[in-house]
Amino acid sequence: MTTLFPVQYAQKNAPNRAAKQIIQAIQQSSLTYLIECALLEQWVSERLITVTTTTDYLSKQPLQQPLTMLPRAYQAFFAQDKPLLAIQTGTDSRLLLLVESGYTAPWRLSQPCMPLIYKLATDNTYASLQQVDNAHTLLDILLSVMDQSQLSEAGISKLKESLQASLDAEQWSASADITTTVYQRPHWYQTLIAGEQWASLMDRPFHPLAKGKLGFTKAAYQHYMAEFNQPIALAWVAIARSHLMAADNVTDISTQNPATFLLESAQQQCLDQELEDKNLTDTHVALPVHPWQMSQVIDSMYADDFAAGTVVKLSFNAAVTYASASMRSMLISRDTPHSIKLPLGVYALNSKRYLPALKLINGEKNEAILRQAQQIDPVLSKQMRLWDERLWWGYMSPDHVQDKSSINPYFYQEKPTHLGAMMRSLPADLCDDQVRLLPMASLGMLVYKDGISHHIFDEIIQSKQALAKLEQIKAAAIDCFNTLCEVFLGTMLRCLRLGLAPEMHGQNIVVVLRAHQFTSVLLRDHDSLRIHLPWLDRHHIADPEYLSPPDFKNRLYRETPQTLIFYLQSLGILVNIRAIIESLSEHYKIDEATLWQQVSSCIDDALEHIDFDIDQSKLIREQLLTTSYYPHKTLLLPVIERGADPHGSMPAGESKTCNPFYSINKADKAIDQSHYTNAKRFA
Repeated sequence: MTTLFPVQYAQKNAPNRAAKQIIQAIQQSSLTYLIECALLEQWVSERLITVTTTTDYLSKQPLQQPLTMLPRAYQAFFAQDKPLLAIQTGTDSRLLLLVESGYTAPWRLSQPCMPLIYKLATDNTYASLQQVDNAHTLLDILLSVMDQSQLSEAGISKLKESLQASLDAEQWSASADITTTVYQRPHWYQTLIAGEQWASLMDRPFHPLAKGKLGFTKAAYQHYMAEFNQPIALAWVAIARSHLMAADNVTDISTQNPATFLLESAQQQCLDQELEDKNLTDTHVALPVHPWQMSQVIDSMYADDFAAGTVVKLSFNAAVTYASASMRSMLISRDTPHSIKLPLGVYALNSKRYLPALKLINGEKNEAILRQAQQIDPVLSKQMRLWDERLWWGYMSPDHVQDKSSINPYFYQEKPTHLGAMMRSLPADLCDDQVRLLPMASLGMLVYKDGISHHIFDEIIQSKQALAKLEQIKAAAIDCFNTLCEVFLGTMLRCLRLGLAPEMHGQNIVVVLRAHQFTSVLLRDHDSLRIHLPWLDRHHIADPEYLSPPDFKNRLYRETPQTLIFYLQSLGILVNIRAIIESLSEHYKIDEATLWQQVSSCIDDALEHIDFDIDQSKLIREQLLTTSYYPHKTLLLPVIERGADPHGSMPAGESKTCNPFYSINKADKAIDQSHYTNAKRFA
């Protein structure tokens, strides 16, 4: 089986062959995305890369070893005049990348051909080829040819640690009993929870370190990650009101606290009884804590508070929740609009999952902007839905509990970020069994079980009509994808018109379906909204005056329109839409170019019908459709650059890649020397 998607198996009964397939699939995807990152992030000097073809290269570098000694996929590749990248790794060795042209990168590894080490002939040895089938080996090779002045020893160590954690986690996740019934579950909340399982299984697509969660043991991983669908009973503490900062919307903390939203009546009575028994009713407020956080962080970090009685551990341990793909957003399997986001001191994507008050305050400001946008644009009022995130509570030094200014020193200390909670509440009309909520990331996934792939579109299509013929199913899948793009891209483009860029990767975007039709997008994590003030000002939306450290400009402000559009290009298209395209292409055997053309048409149509200002329309069209390259988010070099420094956000930088729409619109897709030259420029 050749796939870059997760392959599931029943661990107890897995034959050796199946286990080997799992490991091969894991290594294949890791190698593929390591190569992609290394080329796009320009790890290797251009002078060390030769862009050629198999025929040309072997004619100049004769191979004494018979090609028949290689697996069939390699034999077939070398038998044709295919593109080849040769990276000089030493005086007598080359790393050969058997590639094909891509849509979101100039080159991608040709499946199932892993990289090869080519040892040149010497006086004593014949030229030979050897497969590189291990991600750590490949990483060492790539690091060895990098400019050593760019490398941080601590950063390299963190990168390798994260890579191993990701490889381990992928093997653990392979045994998760992922359901293949998501969309057709009886209740709306069951579909959301099942969709989060799918999204978690892939995690952040195309990121070689995505699955690694530093801090989780295997047992913790298999209990707390969404794909394992394990019930998680929340721990609780009581925090002295003198040490609790809350959102502006919390006007009465006695009636507006996590328990009043999360707990059923009987549970609330049990909690109230314990607070009364411990004489805490009038002085403290109960907050839920993730059970891993309680044992691994809170017990030690808040030892002084436990001793002083400002934080009191409770024996109460409800409600039962289920993890989302983000690990720390906890869902409840019953008909309630409420869920909770909690801090979790685990390294994911090389950042800790803090819950800082400063970000929560900025999130309130951003939600206010999004609600203004709904009032300004009638289409957005219907097509862009918001999780209400305006209620939160967090530990704070009593001397600074009332200080919500940028100069509050406790906003920049780690301890307060580890104990808090943010409530999420759905719009009431979405809590309906006629509605289905799907994390967009779940649509960029295939689940392989017993050698058969499953896609959520299967269930959506079957719910509309029973189709038997393959061509009809393909057409229905393309139509379904087109509607999804119209809703998602139309919404994001309308936001751009107003000067806004919401978080656009598939974990934070939830799509809403009614009558088996995509109708709107549901946004969460409003603290990640980016804005461009001059475009905001055109619609009389005021500067939110974000909080940020003194003498530091908050990065939620984007100084140019291009840096605002970047989020649609990178997270919206190169990650979110790309993942869906690749999953549909593999599952339904649809040509990727067909799906990219659908996306291009959706953007073009939206630009025609949305009331953009002339300068906006021209710039957005150019940035999205006609320029030859896209800005690309770098992922791995920033990990090396950050080193061991803990942080609450994912390290990232920026490079360039090809524009997928420019690629599909070129008249001639043939591999020629000019194509090599352009690709080499990016490599």
